Amino acid sequence: MKKSAIVLAAGSLLAGSAFAQSSVTLYGIVDQSVRFTTNSDAQNHSQTQLTNGAVTNSRWGLKGSEALGNNLKAIFQLENGFDPDTGKANQGGRLFGRQAYVGLSGEFGAIKLGRQYTEGFNFFGDYDPLTIGNYDNNAWPFFLTQFRSDNVIGYSGKFGGLNVGVSYGFGEKPGSFTHAQTNPPNGNAPYFGARAAYEAGPWGVGGVYQEFRDTNGNKQQMWGAAGKYGIGPAKIFLGYIGGKDKTGLIDAAFFTPSNSANPIPAGGNYTASPRKDNIGYIGATYQATPALALTGVFYGDHIKNTNGLANVSGNRYTGVLLAEYSLSKRTQVYGTVDYNQVTGGAKTQLPGKDNQLGLGAGIRHIF
Repeated sequence: MKKSAIVLAAGSLLAGSAFAQSSVTLYGIVDQSVRFTTNSDAQNHSQTQLTNGAVTNSRWGLKGSEALGNNLKAIFQLENGFDPDTGKANQGGRLFGRQAYVGLSGEFGAIKLGRQYTEGFNFFGDYDPLTIGNYDNNAWPFFLTQFRSDNVIGYSGKFGGLNVGVSYGFGEKPGSFTHAQTNPPNGNAPYFGARAAYEAGPWGVGGVYQEFRDTNGNKQQMWGAAGKYGIGPAKIFLGYIGGKDKTGLIDAAFFTPSNSANPIPAGGNYTASPRKDNIGYIGATYQATPALALTGVFYGDHIKNTNGLANVSGNRYTGVLLAEYSLSKRTQVYGTVDYNQVTGGAKTQLPGKDNQLGLGAGIRHIF
């Protein structure tokens, strides 16, 4: 009788799915570049490597929806990041390390449960000229967003020109609603974020705030504001990112490998002397022809209490140029150059000299 009941239930589900208005899409990007970097280790050797794309990381995913009536839909998305040169999974080897959620969407917006992008990443993805780069050398200002968080319940909605989002990530430590079991970057840390942006005609403006907490309740906070304005085939971007970190996560994310000639000094205390960032950027995109897009951006960061050391400050400056040429609607080739310069306490962000030049060229295919 139990087996018969299971068969009948499965049959009912299959029959229901046959008549439901549902869809599942397989999609992805394969992006591979050849990159040359100067001063890439403590001995200031140059490095040439085959690596993921300059702006887009390679990925594949599944997303789908089912119409439930009254403009309500069930939605899901599973997305994996990988390195084409080795076939290895990114995000620490996770099966779906980029996104993994299920939810509902309708006229009210969308509610999603699972691993998701942080609100800081969602906001600056629309307000950075590079849509947040993929090399560390062109994406470092957005390390403060931590990119993604686990165990998140999030809401997003668009109402005319207003776009909003708010999300909360559960730390899931027994006996506590606010503290985490562990606190690695992009890991199982309690998280909160909120964003709002408004677009009308050629311009848009908005702001964002978010925070993570470690096991002791110390906060890594990030806030920012940005605007953009379109003039014919060009678009101008201006933005600010601020941060205060009592956890040590941001300095750890910036630090170069163990063979660095600029190790993190001992004696730092992030609780007493939290790292503070003040990042500004300005850039533009220009659609020179229907096939050729040009992008340029300059980032600058003034850092206080670097590596948890009181009154130790430093600066980092980065310039990036990118040219992308579309061979078709789904395939592009590109070339890029980036230059980084650090001073003072920020020298631990590079492995050797206080500067680094990067050159890259690659091909991207979207499916």
